[in-house]
Formats: sequence, structure tokens, C-alpha cells
Amino acid sequence: MKIVLVDTNWKKFLPVAFTRPVSQLRCGILKMNEKWEKRLGCDSVAVSEDYLNKKFFNDFEGSAIILNSKVLPSEELIRSIQSLNNKEILTHNGTWLAIKSEQGYNEESWKQSTQITYNGNITYLEAWWDLYKYNGQEIENDFKLITQGRISRPLSVSNNLIGSKEKLFIEEGAYLEGCTLNTQTGSIYIGKNAEVMEGSVIRGGFSVLEEAKIKLGAKIYGPTSVGPKCRIGGEVKNSIIQGYSNKSHDGYLGNSVIGEWVNLGADTNCSNLKNTFSTAKVWDYEANNYKDSEEIFIGCCIGDYSKTGINTMINTASVIGVNSNLYGSGFPEKRVPSFQWGPNEAYLFNKAWETNCSIASMLGEELKKEDKLILKKIHEID
Repeated sequence: MKIVLVDTNWKKFLPVAFTRPVSQLRCGILKMNEKWEKRLGCDSVAVSEDYLNKKFFNDFEGSAIILNSKVLPSEELIRSIQSLNNKEILTHNGTWLAIKSEQGYNEESWKQSTQITYNGNITYLEAWWDLYKYNGQEIENDFKLITQGRISRPLSVSNNLIGSKEKLFIEEGAYLEGCTLNTQTGSIYIGKNAEVMEGSVIRGGFSVLEEAKIKLGAKIYGPTSVGPKCRIGGEVKNSIIQGYSNKSHDGYLGNSVIGEWVNLGADTNCSNLKNTFSTAKVWDYEANNYKDSEEIFIGCCIGDYSKTGINTMINTASVIGVNSNLYGSGFPEKRVPSFQWGPNEAYLFNKAWETNCSIASMLGEELKKEDKLILKKIHEID
């Protein structure tokens, strides 16, 4: 059995989806595909844009569960999916959720599928800001999934815990000393070999994954998720940092989604609320224009490999593309295209790729040929 996660609203998750399918985005502790894999007990592939499929989709034979990638899993939904027979399609209010196929991923094979109506509750991810809006719910769901039946490492006496220790889980190799943790507001998960430095104050829900570091005196309000090998300091509220990214210094980040290999310079601050306290307009890649997000609290969405200089000020509801470099006085534009250097210069592709490889090697990682091809495509289309 193979899981196939199919993107149905990919453009709504740009710019972080430029470099990955929606199913490869983190919401809660786990990425979307990881949630489904753990619950259904099998591996997954993703179907998205052609240039992404070369990395994220491998052809296969045999049976498959085909899933709409914008749907979040639940126990009730999993039971309904597992009860599907061949060529049955599960739907909810006109939206398809899942298809059972004994012929792999072949659109022709399920055109005559029998529709089965799902009447339970469904959570859909409709745009990038839904990732942080549902992050608290998903931290709790993932925490239960990951820690059930396991025993946490004990918490050192140098720390101050407010709330239940049952809502705190510390993996092997993690360093956590001299910190204040509050699980009354949500669960806290500390990943393998992660480091939470002295003086950090954390209100759950919160997760930090393997080999990431929370810097001295960080102030983190949940629900916030930090991916592997990140460096996070300063003040962070209700945000998701996908992985391998740095916000090492003071500065505020709220209600935001940050891609991989992003570096926010010292004292970079992101506004997450207009001073009129009204809903904010955000760049819509599908409409090629600004649209009302209908959100009052909305920070920024930053694509992979982008960077900000020291003291950068990011406006409410900003979207910053892939491999851009922001610096200079005043606020940058709310919509920054990919491969932009400063206010209005182009970032040469070869120079950008060279820098990306250098940054990856510093963390013991290596970018692959597929990554370069994806970036070349983004350089053309954005």
C-alpha cells in the first residue's frame, strides 16, 4: 500500500510551496505526509506541480490510498478511509477526500468511482496562514501520536515547570536547563539532541525538533513549531519554522510561516497586526493581486533560502519569495518576488546556488541536483 497526497490548492501556499508540495509542509510537530504515514502505517509520495514531482513522486505498482493534501487527518476520518473498497471515493460537501485504488495512481482507473459521503468533522487547510491557525490543534494531535506509550526523559531540577509533566516530553540527548515551561496552555515537545538554553521562557503548545537550538533568554508563545537544526532567539508567537532556518537574535516574529534555510538578521521585526486593527490584504499568487485575507493577526510567509539584513522591518501580511535578500532602510514591499537582491536588483542564480550550498554544508547537509532544478524553475516563474 502506498499513500499518494495530491495538491488541490498549491498556489494558496506560495511562497513556501514553491519548493515543496503542500503535503511536505509542517503543521504541528509533523509534516502533513508524516501524519498520514504514521496513522496509516505506510509510505507516501506527493503529486503537485510537474517540476516538483521529479523530486517528490516515484511511480509504483499496487494498491494506493489517494488523499487530498489540504485535509488534516483525524481518527474518525482515518476509520472511514480504511473502510473504503477499490474504486470508492470519500467526499464531503462536494470535496473529494480520499480514493481507494488497486491500480496505483492512475486517474483513468477511478473515473467511475462509487461516491461515499463522509458526514464527520473535517479540517481543511485553505491558505498558508491556516498552517499557524491550526498549529495548536495539530501539536496536541501529533504529541499524542508520537509519545503514546513512551516515557519522557526526566526534567532537570534547574527548570521551572508550570502545569502537568504529562504534557511535556523530552527526547534522548536533549539539553534543557534553567528554563521556565508552561504546559497549562499546551503540550511541549523537545526533540532528540535539541538544546533549549538557559533563561528561555516557553508557553505551550510548542515543539522543537532534532538538533535545533533555542537561544539564551528566548521568549516563545505557543502554538509555535520549530523544525530540525533551526536556531531561534528573541520573541516568537504562533509561528511555524519549517527547518534549517535561523532567527538567532532579538526581534519579533508572530503569526508567520517560515520556510527552510531562511536567515533573519539581528533585530529583524515582523508586524502581525495593522495599527487600524482591521483585516490585512495579502498577495494572492492565483489572482496576481492583493486580496483580503480576512485575518486580523497575520505576519509573514517567507520562502526557502531568503534572508534579511539587520534591523529589517517586515510589514503585516508580507510574502517574501525564494532566495531573496532583504536589506535597506524603511519597509520592503509587502510582496517580494523570488531571487531579488535588495530593493530592486536581481539575485544571479549561480551566485545564489553557491551561497545555498555553503549554508547547507555548515549544518552538515548537502543540497541535491533535484534541489537545483527546482530553484531554476522558480527563477523562471517568479
